[in-house]
Amino acid sequence: MKKIKHFHSLSFKLTIWYILILAMIITLSGFFLYQGYKDKLTDELDKLLFEIADETYEAWRKKRGVSWQEAIQKIETKYSSFPLYIQVVELTEEKPLQIRNFIRSPRIPPGCLQLKPHLYRKADKTDLNDLIHLEVDDKRLCSFPLRTLLIPVRGPRILQVSLSTEERNKALNELILVMGGAGLLLLVLASAGGSLIISKALHPVSKVIKTAKKITADDLSLRIETKERSDEIGALVETFNEMIARLERSVKKIKQFSGDVSHELRTPLTIIRGEVEVLLRKDRKKEEYIQTMQSVLEEVGRMERIINDLLLLSRLEMMESSQLQENIDLSTIASEAISLRKEEASKKGLIIEADLPAPLFLTGHPELLMRLVINLLDNALRYTPSGGKIALEVKREGNNIKLQISDTGIGIPEKDLPFIFDRFYVVDPSRSKETGGVGLGLAIVKWIADFHQAQIQVESKLNQGTTFIISFPQQKNRNDEK
Repeated sequence: MKKIKHFHSLSFKLTIWYILILAMIITLSGFFLYQGYKDKLTDELDKLLFEIADETYEAWRKKRGVSWQEAIQKIETKYSSFPLYIQVVELTEEKPLQIRNFIRSPRIPPGCLQLKPHLYRKADKTDLNDLIHLEVDDKRLCSFPLRTLLIPVRGPRILQVSLSTEERNKALNELILVMGGAGLLLLVLASAGGSLIISKALHPVSKVIKTAKKITADDLSLRIETKERSDEIGALVETFNEMIARLERSVKKIKQFSGDVSHELRTPLTIIRGEVEVLLRKDRKKEEYIQTMQSVLEEVGRMERIINDLLLLSRLEMMESSQLQENIDLSTIASEAISLRKEEASKKGLIIEADLPAPLFLTGHPELLMRLVINLLDNALRYTPSGGKIALEVKREGNNIKLQISDTGIGIPEKDLPFIFDRFYVVDPSRSKETGGVGLGLAIVKWIADFHQAQIQVESKLNQGTTFIISFPQQKNRNDEK
């Protein structure tokens, strides 16, 4: 058996899928955590910008004579530890509003932090509930983006307050490093644990493979230990064991069948060869030649019956239930079978009694049903002594039609009853040559009954007789088809 490479194994593939899915979950979780933390820091920064803007406005408004330049310098001095940039944008009163002047902090060189006019016009129309916040990149002032707030004040003027996002971005970068390291560590640990769990879960599958490698047609006794698992692996192991058990039974039957066939065909061939060798040792009388030829003919007939029965069984095993489409009267089949065996029964001094009521129809195969009835009659004729009686009855019971054949023959020992439908099984081998039975007739009966989904019952007492009862389901009558 070809060895499975590690990276082609189911365990490896499941582990890779587990790692990929886990990495995706960790990445998504990290993304949402990062975004939430970023929004929180941005909200805090926006609150600080609003407080600074409010203080700047109050510093200008409360004291008369204080210019915007002085108010801006006062606030920048208070927040000197921050990279803070404040300016007031004066707009024209004519429509549309245009930029008239910038009142800047000394920190802001001319031309820096100068936004598009439409943003200032838009800011002039806002209130405290929808103030404009944006991030502005200006490398002349700061290497980090500047979080900027625009607030309309009297004038018309726009108070523009900007703070560097350096601290916020540094905190976010630290969070990325922490989450990346923690996520990577979690991924490694979880992957190792997942790989261990998957390997342990698939361990019984490895045992199945190892056991399957050891199983051959010569030794089908091996089984896999399930340890009472109730999961899918346990079900797989149990199914595998059941399959091996079925194979073991099938192989035993095949071996037994092969042995029986060899034995049954070898016996008549041995007899024929012995008879012919004895005949050829010296000259014989005409009567001796005739007697030997008759014996040879009997053995040839025996071989012919064996081969015909084997061919029939082989053909039956290839048939499908879809061929059961004809509406058959079982009473008519039974009557015709009796007619075919009536002369033979008379020669043996046996009486065949029949109880065949009005037509009883079932869905079946006429040739197979005829063979079933004839085989049962032949079995009764073969093992019923002269002066005995054979009774055949067809009757309806509920939704079933029953065929019953009874005889007053020698009966079947109780210990042999479970085996009488096995191929080549003969209750009394010493009488097989005398009766002509080869042990295939009842095997054919059993197969035909199973093919028609019928049930077989056997009742027998030694020296009192045997009764075969075959119950056919789903019978039909002609009125059902109208």
